[in-house]
Amino acid sequence: MLILVTLLCYGNILANSFVYDDDQQILQNPYLRSWRFLPEIFTTTVWSFVGQAGATNYYRPLMTLSFLVLWKLFGPIPFGFHLFSIVVHAGVVVLVFYVGRKVFQDWRVGWVGALLFALHPIHTEAVDWIAALPDLESAFLFLAAFGIFVVSERPGSRRWLAQGSLFTLALLAKEPALMLVAVAIAFEHAVRGDRGISPPRQKLLRYAPLCLVGAAYLLLRIALFGKLAPVLQHPKISWAQSMYSAFALLADYGRFLIWPSPLSAFHVFHASSSLAQPAVLAGLAMAIVCVTGALLLRRVSTATAFALLWMGITIAPVLNARWMAANVFTERYLYLPSIGFCWFIGWCCIRLWDSNAARVPRQRSVRIGVVLVFSALAVLGATSIALRNRDWQSDLSLYTRTLETDPDADIIRSNLAGVYFDRSDYIHAGQEWERSLAGKPDNVITMNALGILYTVQQRYPEAEAMLQRAIATKPLWADPHYDYGILLHKTGRDTQSLAEHSTAVDLAPVNPEARRWYAEELAAVGKNSEAEIQYKKSLDLQASYGALRGLAMVYVRTGQLREAEATLRQIVAQYPYDGDSHLQLANLLSTAGRRDEARREYQAVLQTDPASAEAVAALKRLQGH
Repeated sequence: MLILVTLLCYGNILANSFVYDDDQQILQNPYLRSWRFLPEIFTTTVWSFVGQAGATNYYRPLMTLSFLVLWKLFGPIPFGFHLFSIVVHAGVVVLVFYVGRKVFQDWRVGWVGALLFALHPIHTEAVDWIAALPDLESAFLFLAAFGIFVVSERPGSRRWLAQGSLFTLALLAKEPALMLVAVAIAFEHAVRGDRGISPPRQKLLRYAPLCLVGAAYLLLRIALFGKLAPVLQHPKISWAQSMYSAFALLADYGRFLIWPSPLSAFHVFHASSSLAQPAVLAGLAMAIVCVTGALLLRRVSTATAFALLWMGITIAPVLNARWMAANVFTERYLYLPSIGFCWFIGWCCIRLWDSNAARVPRQRSVRIGVVLVFSALAVLGATSIALRNRDWQSDLSLYTRTLETDPDADIIRSNLAGVYFDRSDYIHAGQEWERSLAGKPDNVITMNALGILYTVQQRYPEAEAMLQRAIATKPLWADPHYDYGILLHKTGRDTQSLAEHSTAVDLAPVNPEARRWYAEELAAVGKNSEAEIQYKKSLDLQASYGALRGLAMVYVRTGQLREAEATLRQIVAQYPYDGDSHLQLANLLSTAGRRDEARREYQAVLQTDPASAEAVAALKRLQGH
């Protein structure tokens, strides 16, 4: 039933598209095209494929490896990626039941908690958004490792190996999985049934493997990146503001666990600066209530006190605003902590149910009331999930809905402008980008996008100023360099253009677009042999029409006719309605005296462009022969 409920709630996401970061993480990620990038996947950060601009604290090789496998199975089709997210989420729901049953020694608490978890709308972001797969994978592996730990009162080497392996994979999925060490220690000393009679050495041996894995993971991060967190995401936030903000964030997370509305892909964050602010006081009060509640509940149910500890321990890593990404408060961060919340509510429901067993006159009415309230909340949760899934259907629906709830989300407004630009709606794109930049003047992505827009609109002085501003703000980002190179080429400054494209390739060596634009500029200045190399490197990273077409033209110009023919045939096979490539191939065949083949290619040109004077004249000439 739990699996069925999960599938019914999320089945409508199977028709959703790639949205938000999915485009860059999946469609533009060269690491997903070949197994040869496995070393890079396991030794660099999750955004390293974009070059120097990819500096981040996120080390999540399991996510990229999962995307690589899914790409090999499904290609650029979002259905398979969404299906995998649903399957992993269903697995988490099942584990919430089984682990909850073991912790509480009551299958009913585990089952009610798992049902609440399946029906809680706060999980829609984690399940609907493909790029949020680390939250699903880490929670699944976290629970699996903890489940083995819970039942291992006398662990042997096999169980140590199993829980250590699962914990390792959880850490490779997402960094907060490290909190399993704290969760296991809390369970060992506060909940396990034999805690009163087990000697300290035996307790230590139970969780020592987890501690060793955690320590090895920290050392690995230091070895790979020089420090645990190489990038300070919000340096302008002071430590005092970070501390105050932690309580404000705690209040927000608690509120969304109880009543998840309004849901948004980007909650605008403002740092707190005083203990007297209402949000900070609310968070402080919530922390005090939870700690006090846990201490009091130990006398009634140690497992229930542990559920409250679970929430506090697993939410702690995301409360430091200085280390978090732009969207400091994010719904998917509640995916793992909400397990403790659902167990706690499940225990409360069963406790209320059982407490009326001795009160026969009231038993029937109270239990009916519990069932009715729970059923109403279940219907409300399932309906909210199904409706929220539709918001994640496309970029346009997601960004539009997000700006309705958070109109100051300037990053989302910039993304919406990109949707308008792709639809050639340059007026609305420009309005949204300019408004976004006014709200977030340091956003290099928006600066670069405006530079591209102004270039397309032939507003060259404005484009140049905007692109130079982007480069000055983030000189290690490759995109502004090659977009500025394109502008320089359009305005006849090929020498400067070549330098910008060369810089872009140096900054992002596995960016296929940077290499393609560099190749085009090399070809434009007559450096055909170097252009050939760059086109091939671009194609090696990711096949594209532009790179194939450019390589074919280089082959034609340098007299490599056999290679030119092979490349043009590859193009027309993949793009059968590309009349220009058919025409180029026909001319090549005609020059070589292969008239029948040339005739077929000229006829293919006329299928796409019946008015092609060159194709008509060529066919007449061939018929004359």
